[in-house]
Amino acid sequence: MKDYEKQLYEKVGSNIGWDFNEIFKRVKTIDKKWNFLEIVKNHLKKKTILLDIGTGGGEKLLQIAKFVEKAYGIDISKGMITTAKKNLVKSNLSNVEFKLADANKLPFPKNYFDIITCKHAPFSTKELFRVLKPNGIFITQQVGERDKQNIKDIFERGQCFEEKDNTSMNKYIQKLKQFKFKIIKKEIYNATQYFHNMKDIIFLLKNTPIIPHFDIEKDKKFLEEFEKKYKTKKGIKTNSNRYLIISKKSA
Repeated sequence: MKDYEKQLYEKVGSNIGWDFNEIFKRVKTIDKKWNFLEIVKNHLKKKTILLDIGTGGGEKLLQIAKFVEKAYGIDISKGMITTAKKNLVKSNLSNVEFKLADANKLPFPKNYFDIITCKHAPFSTKELFRVLKPNGIFITQQVGERDKQNIKDIFERGQCFEEKDNTSMNKYIQKLKQFKFKIIKKEIYNATQYFHNMKDIIFLLKNTPIIPHFDIEKDKKFLEEFEKKYKTKKGIKTNSNRYLIISKKSA
């Protein structure tokens, strides 16, 4: 994670956690192939011990914690963990613990977890192998290189702007195989999205690293050009590019 992204992530963590429901409940998404939480839920059992890497404000983990025996959420951001702990108090759940921790040095013993999840955050394959039980499952969803491509094209910069398609997915798969993980499933989608208005687009850009160093005043001409070109009757058109990897640690 770049220094700019760390600073942004810390600021967002203190303000809203990683909760974008307020805008995404108004977004129309077409051809989205899966729901990450539903996929995770299909792998859970009452005795499952679960770790969520890059848990943000814990919003998603708290939705599924009732299906497992114990759930841990870690994040590198103090702001995110502070928000997660506040959300935990509101939830009244007693089987969840949030820790400030780096995915490259997980504060857990060997062979401890049945399932590890990671959504839109970096992870260490070496550490996954260490803390997962034999036959343990790792499920990750990550942002693809072509995400919000028309926005990045207008701004002429952006996250993974000059990288080839599937670069990060192929890199992660290669690393997982090096540690003898079996790839159970890999899938990609590139869904069309319609945002309700430019206000929601601006909120997204201010609170994510899609456009590095986004500045509403300095980038005003790009925003105006984007709105003019992609405003439709359905909303402001863009795309969501995601990939999914489900893998199993060797016995």
